[in-house]
Amino acid sequence: MIRSSRRKTIALQVSNAQVIVRAPTFVKTAYIERLIQAKLQWLEQKVAEQKQKSRSTPHFTLQFVGEKLTNNPTVYIDGVPHSINIEFGRKHVLHNVSRQSLTVVLTESYRQGDLNSAATLAKVKSQIDCWFKAHIENYIAQNLMIFSKQLALKPTAFKVRKYKARWGSCNNRGELSFNYLLKMLPSWVIDYVIIHELCHLKHMNHSTKFWQLVATHCPEYQLAKNWLSAHQPYLRW
Repeated sequence: MIRSSRRKTIALQVSNAQVIVRAPTFVKTAYIERLIQAKLQWLEQKVAEQKQKSRSTPHFTLQFVGEKLTNNPTVYIDGVPHSINIEFGRKHVLHNVSRQSLTVVLTESYRQGDLNSAATLAKVKSQIDCWFKAHIENYIAQNLMIFSKQLALKPTAFKVRKYKARWGSCNNRGELSFNYLLKMLPSWVIDYVIIHELCHLKHMNHSTKFWQLVATHCPEYQLAKNWLSAHQPYLRW
C-alpha cells in the first residue's frame, strides 16, 4: 500500500500480477480493506490474466552451443522487437535500426568461461540496462523541456532509474522519476508518459480534471494506454 498526503482518492491497480493500493493518508485501513473485499473478484481476475500472460511469454534467456547463440532472444526497443546478438571484443552495445537488432559485445574473458552461466546472462542484461539508460535519459531531457513549456509546468528535478511496476512517478516535491525501460516503448507512448507525469504537478491524482489536462496535450493518450496494456507481457525485463 502506498499512502500520500496529497492524494484525494483511492486507486486499486494490478501490475505484474501484483495488487497495488494507493490511498490518502486520512483514509482508515479498515475502509481500504472493505474496498478490496468488494473488488476482490475483479482483482483476482486481473491477477490471473496477468499470470497467464506471463507464463505464455518467455523470459529473456541465452542458450549457447559453443559460441553460437541458438535460442533467438529478443528485446523491445522503440516499440519494436529486436534480435539479440552476442560478440566478443571491446565491451559495447551496437543498435542496428534497419536490421532491428542489438549486438552486445562482451570482453574476451567471457569467451573462456561458461556462456550459459547466470553470470554471462547478468552481464548481457547489465550492458543492455546501461544502454537503455543512456539513450532514454537524453530523450527525456529534451522532450521534458519541450512539454514543460507547452504545459507551463516545470518539475523541480527529474531522474531516470529502473522500476518494477511503473513507468514514471511524481512526488509532492515536484520531482519526476522515469523508468529507463521506457526505451522499450515507441516515442509517442514515451511522450504520453512524460505528459502524464507533468500533469501530476498540477493534479496529484487521476481525477477528471487530471485526464482532461492530459487529453488537451496528448489527445492519443488512450491509444498509448492501450498499447502499454497490450504489450505488457513483452516488456518484462
